[in-house]
Amino acid sequence: MKNTSRHPAVIDLLGGAPQPTSADTTTTVTAPKPQKTPKRPPKRPRLRYVAALIVVVALLGWFVLRLLSGNDESAQERITDETDTSETAPTLDVTLPALASAPTAEIDPTACRTDPGDQKSGPGVIAAFEHAYYVTRSGTAVRTLTTPDTSLPAKEKIQAGIDTVPIGTTHCVRITAIAAGIYSVALTEMRPDQTPGQFSQTITTKDINGRWFVDSIS
Repeated sequence: MKNTSRHPAVIDLLGGAPQPTSADTTTTVTAPKPQKTPKRPPKRPRLRYVAALIVVVALLGWFVLRLLSGNDESAQERITDETDTSETAPTLDVTLPALASAPTAEIDPTACRTDPGDQKSGPGVIAAFEHAYYVTRSGTAVRTLTTPDTSLPAKEKIQAGIDTVPIGTTHCVRITAIAAGIYSVALTEMRPDQTPGQFSQTITTKDINGRWFVDSIS
């Protein structure tokens, strides 16, 4: 008769009474190995460095923009201060000379003239001569408009004649060319409270170095 042995592991796995086994047969039960827990992938430290670098670059960019904007504002204020000279800049009181190209008012040669005249022509110097006599009332001014060898009297005698003319007397002179440098002059003298007087003259003028002078009156 064969001996029967009970194996606790068989009883636990199959339940119930143990089954007979031969004497030379041995049942070996291997306990299951515990499953290994999968290892978590190591954290990548590179991502941390990249994030920190992005933050640093952003801060540097913000700082540079602030610096540049501050410099622009300072430069703009400096330019404004330098260009705003309305209060401190001295003003120069300069009278500009008349432009050479400015047109000269034309005078009607047939008009009765009372203007100051000039020494640019025969009629111009005749008008200047009469203006010096009646308006400026200066024998010296009259004499400077005559030629050096004129037959007209000295400035003192001319001044004596001017002094006999009442102050407030006006005049008008109409000039008509007769020949080169010779003019027929109709002089109208208007003394206060008197009837205008008219005088006919023949005046000879000369051009000396581009300036015209009265040479004689007849």
